[in-house]
Amino acid sequence: MTLQLFDAPAAERLRNRINSDGLFGLVSRDMTLNVAIEANGEARLLKFRDGALRAIGRFVPLTEPVDIAIQGNAEFWQKLLSPVPPPRFQNLYAGVRAGTCVVAGNGELYNAYFPALSRLTEIMRDLQNAGHR
Repeated sequence: MTLQLFDAPAAERLRNRINSDGLFGLVSRDMTLNVAIEANGEARLLKFRDGALRAIGRFVPLTEPVDIAIQGNAEFWQKLLSPVPPPRFQNLYAGVRAGTCVVAGNGELYNAYFPALSRLTEIMRDLQNAGHR
């Protein structure tokens, strides 16, 4: 499975959707965060500033500061972003507890912005499945 945010048009759709989502705006009001998302050896850096997703770009480790890194194999992302995720794949917390993904970085920021990261994955799920309805 290829994550939709790994190609440029889909990344732009994600950025627009995040920035127009009222719930995301509510839970990310002052969020300034660099989030690296890795799937199948590919990685993207999502740059949030003041609660808005400013940029999504290719991520090369050690070239930019990262606050939180989310790593998962193809199975993790496929199940997390499926229309109805199975147990152990409902959200990042479930994935970490079950050992199906790894979240590394600043734990304090992860906990503070968990609602925003959860909303991010919900929007990614919606976009990933938009063509399958």
